[in-house]
Amino acid sequence: MKNSKIYLAFLAVFALIFTSCSKDETGMESNTEKATLSFGAIVADLANNSTNKQSDVGDLPQCSDAAASYVEIVLMQGDEYIIGEDAPYRVDLAEGQIFTKEDAALELEPGQYTLEHFASYDAEGELIWIAPKGGVLKEFVDAPLPLTIDLGAGVKKYVDVSVLCYDDRDVNEYGYQFFEFNTTKALEFCFFANYCAPDGRHYPARYSVEFSVDGNVIYEAEENINDTGVNEFGDNYASPICFALPDLSRFADDEEYIDYTVTLLDSEGVYDAPENMVITGSLSRNEIKANFDGSDNVDYEHLRFGCDGEVPANDSDDDGVADDEDNCPNTYNPGQEDADNDGIGNACEEEDNGTGDNDGNDNDGNEDGDEDEDGEDNGEVAENCDTAYMFGDNELNDLGLYTGGNWGWGLVLDEDAFDDEYYEGDGVWRFPFYAGAGQNDTSKGWEAGYIVITLDGENLDVDFDLNDGVTLNESHIYVGSDWPASDAPGQFDMGTDSFTVGDTPHIIVHAEVCGTDED
Repeated sequence: MKNSKIYLAFLAVFALIFTSCSKDETGMESNTEKATLSFGAIVADLANNSTNKQSDVGDLPQCSDAAASYVEIVLMQGDEYIIGEDAPYRVDLAEGQIFTKEDAALELEPGQYTLEHFASYDAEGELIWIAPKGGVLKEFVDAPLPLTIDLGAGVKKYVDVSVLCYDDRDVNEYGYQFFEFNTTKALEFCFFANYCAPDGRHYPARYSVEFSVDGNVIYEAEENINDTGVNEFGDNYASPICFALPDLSRFADDEEYIDYTVTLLDSEGVYDAPENMVITGSLSRNEIKANFDGSDNVDYEHLRFGCDGEVPANDSDDDGVADDEDNCPNTYNPGQEDADNDGIGNACEEEDNGTGDNDGNDNDGNEDGDEDEDGEDNGEVAENCDTAYMFGDNELNDLGLYTGGNWGWGLVLDEDAFDDEYYEGDGVWRFPFYAGAGQNDTSKGWEAGYIVITLDGENLDVDFDLNDGVTLNESHIYVGSDWPASDAPGQFDMGTDSFTVGDTPHIIVHAEVCGTDED
């Protein structure tokens, strides 16, 4: 970073006039006439602004004497890329001016757009000005990106963009990652972590992540902390956190060039983190891609703080607790919660009621705690809970996910699903939600209500519509392009009921419910 005395050989601030021509002035007959968009750069007076603002910037960017020749932009409308999806789009500047020439790509339908990227280059292709969208330098402009642009019909609109001079400092001070300025492909990589406390309890971890390449930090730890909290059922949760990492061609496939540091943080009301508990490592392109499945979905890199970094060999549910110490060895429960202190975890509460259906002895669909000594159903189920699954077109046993006495269904929303008897139209399905239906035998179970699936483009929502008297103890929802690899419902839970999906979502909805529809 330059430490040369300032400061900025500032270019003049150019005032651009916003002009438009109306339908009446031009004889247009339709209000759907396209609008024409042009951009201009206004160089912010960083030196003057610096006297009024606090910043972590040690010195200020130094301006180039070169004249701007063209700009590169990315323009979006909502979540859709209009210009620059694969790489920023080049627009030349008018000769001797700092606004862009007319360009067919900038003839747009009326509507609201957002400018997501704006950078100006000289004739040699050197970056000289940039519009900040974050980082420590965004405070020095009045309107950092993204910039909202409203286009009316038949308008020729000039939009001025506040830019800062650019020198050879790290681009993340401007709110960008360095690989955003070229055609470098970004690879997605995600972390999830647990914390194994000294007392033997396991918790979903809160943590920060820092990435660097060649010693240059591309993601700051203090700005990249995963979300944690308490869900509607009173359970602590922690979300994974994902990053776009640069696929740099100068490194070989097996050459580790991206370094990371993951630091355990305090989780308020859950645990206090030991000081300086960190996990560090390096990644190669192949190691990043190893977390991709055949459909380019990304599996989480599962980290374990204080757990010796290894999963016990006899850990059936992969929750970090060995089977001989796990109070619920076949159901993912890293926290080992046990409300009644009987040695059997809350997560497998059904096993906490003795023998019978809870361990598959008579398989009549009723919990043995709800039967009299002759094995007859006495109807008293309101005080107990049952496993419940959304009805689907695939039995989990047949998929190889479950074995033995376990059961459940999965659903694929393919083209045939729109002709399904449970399809209500407008992208909405209502599927039965069966409880206590051991071995997928609905005659032995009861209907806890319905699961409502809403598909709107790539957005999918899962809602519970429970019958009167039925309460939800806990729920786990999986949505993906294929079936999960794990057989533990708590482990495949994604911590949300809203998803972005592809063409054929695979869905599993599992829960523990209390009461019956007869209540």
